[in-house]
Amino acid sequence: MKSFYSIIRFVNNPLSKENLAIGLIMISNDKIFYKFSAEKIQLVNKINPLNFKLLEYTIEKVKSFIKNELEKDISLFSDDNKLNLEYLKRLSIYNNGFLQFDNPSVINIDFNEVKFNDLFHKYIDLVIKPVEKKTIDNSFSKIVKKVFREPLKDIIDIDYKVKKAEIPNLFFDYKLDGIGYNGIIYSVKSIDLNSEKPIDQIRKEISELESLNPRIDLFGKSKGFNPEKNKHYLVIDKYKGKKHSYNELYEILSSQKSEDYKYQLINSIELKDVTSDIKRANAHKFSDLLDSTN
Repeated sequence: MKSFYSIIRFVNNPLSKENLAIGLIMISNDKIFYKFSAEKIQLVNKINPLNFKLLEYTIEKVKSFIKNELEKDISLFSDDNKLNLEYLKRLSIYNNGFLQFDNPSVINIDFNEVKFNDLFHKYIDLVIKPVEKKTIDNSFSKIVKKVFREPLKDIIDIDYKVKKAEIPNLFFDYKLDGIGYNGIIYSVKSIDLNSEKPIDQIRKEISELESLNPRIDLFGKSKGFNPEKNKHYLVIDKYKGKKHSYNELYEILSSQKSEDYKYQLINSIELKDVTSDIKRANAHKFSDLLDSTN
């Protein structure tokens, strides 16, 4: 048997005929099915709040008309396809400029409530797919914390910001994972290529590190330290993703000579050896050296 359906639309702009399908009504056999999308109605409230209350009122009037008039008549004359079609056309009287019904369409399928809901969900309802949360690999930061930060937190400065006012000719502040001294200066900077940090920010941090280390060496020289013996480390693990810019940066860092850039490139596994070296040297906090200057 033929079934008849009409899409119910909210017309946001009559001139451009910009509209949003917010509901569906169908007559099949002696049943009438209708449904409005609550999500799409709330969307109307966002795009056209001035007409939202009137839309809610009109929808309730339509529901009342369907329940009190159409359902009763259709149960008596369900075998008359022509009459069913006319009943559906009667809903056009509710067209008021922003709520409109499409001309009825026919489909040669008998519908029940389950089939109707499937059709409604597929073509009318606002289906919002949940955003997949990316799982961020924080193993790098955990290793740095476990093998470097925690063992040295009471020995050298951890999470220390070197301020431009403290180091001659330094024109920016810079945060290091750790910095200490005892005869030589030790500094460590870790950067996680596999984090969500933008590539431009990573490049900036590396560039500033390359500018920071020579200035630290000059400061240490003024304290009687041999700058050639200072140990500066950049801790970076190999990039695991597929972005070319990150892979390229890692390849460049891996191929350069440490003496040219005043730091040694190591991975997070090698960091434990640096920690052991600092402990054996009985290092002190770099901030104590600055305090002695004042």
